[in-house]
Amino acid sequence: MSHIRRKLSTQDRIQIWCSLRSKGGMSHIQGKWDDIATWLIPRATSKSARVVIAKLLMAAIAYYIWQERNARFFKNQLRPPEKVEKLIVNTIRLKLHSLKFKMNDRVRRILDDWKIASVDVMMDG
Repeated sequence: MSHIRRKLSTQDRIQIWCSLRSKGGMSHIQGKWDDIATWLIPRATSKSARVVIAKLLMAAIAYYIWQERNARFFKNQLRPPEKVEKLIVNTIRLKLHSLKFKMNDRVRRILDDWKIASVDVMMDG
């Protein structure tokens, strides 16, 4: 975890976090792991669309930052932050298509933020 923490403190990682945090309903949270964990841990068992997306977002950010770190360290490859952001967004959008949601106005707004039509997702209940 400390390796990821150090990598998030670099400018391009902060850029990734700042551009994506609002999509996960976390626009008020700074880029420190402690702040993120303080917000996310009490909500970890929630099944609300907003919290599910926040957890997906954190998992995808951690995964792609680690992948980028390895590519830089072992292969001397570098992707611009915008490309990493796009990979994260596409990954989450694909996952959202496979989830079931109880459709209401809030869920519709969330799906609209991710550019997903309500008819493209499974509805529960």
